[in-house]
Amino acid sequence: MRRKFIAAIAILALIFLTAASVNAKNIIKIDKDINIGNDQIVNNAVAIAGQITVSGLVENNVVTIGGSIVLTNSAVVRGDVICIGGVVVQGNGAQVFGNITEMNSSNISTIVASAFHGDMDAWSWLVDIIKICFFAMIFTLALLITILFPRPLNAIADSIQGNKTKTFFWGFLATLMIAPFFMLLVFSFIGIPLIPLAFAAILLAFMFGFIGVSALLGNFVLTKIFRRHKKSLTRETLLGLILLWFIDWIPFYIGTIIKTVAITIGFGGVFLALFRHRHHHAEPPPITGDHVESNIV
Repeated sequence: MRRKFIAAIAILALIFLTAASVNAKNIIKIDKDINIGNDQIVNNAVAIAGQITVSGLVENNVVTIGGSIVLTNSAVVRGDVICIGGVVVQGNGAQVFGNITEMNSSNISTIVASAFHGDMDAWSWLVDIIKICFFAMIFTLALLITILFPRPLNAIADSIQGNKTKTFFWGFLATLMIAPFFMLLVFSFIGIPLIPLAFAAILLAFMFGFIGVSALLGNFVLTKIFRRHKKSLTRETLLGLILLWFIDWIPFYIGTIIKTVAITIGFGGVFLALFRHRHHHAEPPPITGDHVESNIV
């Protein structure tokens, strides 16, 4: 049930980014409430920071993040009901054919208490909650980076797109050099004060690289789905992050391996982009014929 809960959020988040304008039967709103009337039929209902009230028929799933879900007596939901940060209120005649998942402050405190009493399933829930919080932080950071620093992000994505093997090699080699680099700083009297700065720089490089890979993945998927895809760095990056987050849940460590390769390629892409930038600025300007003639004279 826990895996189904995570998968449902990822799939419906993908619907939010790609299908909101394609299918009118998917109702998706941000910071607004959703009301589904008695005679209304929809496929999915997704609300972020809003309440969902269902009196009609929902063919698939009802999901809200930061709001509550109210199922009146006439509500029929053929899929799952997922509520994060709120409560699910169900009337006597409401019908839900899938699972009802409710996660709020009271549930989290119960999970934490169970985990410290040795409940392994509760520990697994805690890991999932930490992953969701970390993903939300990366998601917000990616949104800010695409708005504030689009040019460096595009440079990293371009470096990765044209040199996937080279960027993986650079990233793998740079990752191996992290431990010796910090050991050198530790044993150096001058290098000790630089350790926090070096750690922050490496962490930032990993972040930018991972977000760059996400932008490439999102662009690839949107290009395949929509023939006349209008390029949008923000939309491509956020979609790529969701897909990579969803891939991470693939069992037998397959998802973890794919995500590790993506992080390594992104890390190498940062170094390759920096090298290209320095090389571009180091190149002398081309000598024109007039310039040569004037020098001869």
